[in-house]
Amino acid sequence: MSLTTIDAETTLSRTERAVHGDLPEETVLLDVEAGTAVRLNPAGAWIWEQLSEPRRVDELARGLASRFEIDEGRALGDVVAFAREMARRELLAAS
Repeated sequence: MSLTTIDAETTLSRTERAVHGDLPEETVLLDVEAGTAVRLNPAGAWIWEQLSEPRRVDELARGLASRFEIDEGRALGDVVAFAREMARRELLAAS
């Protein structure tokens, strides 16, 4: 799937190359193949936690809007942007 086609109906799942660790004030993803780390902001950490099982983008957006008290349109944009970046890094799969 092309990264530009991630939309509300896309299902996201974690890939095997990502492991995460929770530090006192942040969540960090480690790409075990590339040997790189990605720090997640609170919204990204929340999305990552929700992806312990595959989930649709629209479901994540509704939850993000509720959790952080933001507009659902903004939440959808945030989830799509997060998904595209993590898919680009091969840490998420989209279907």
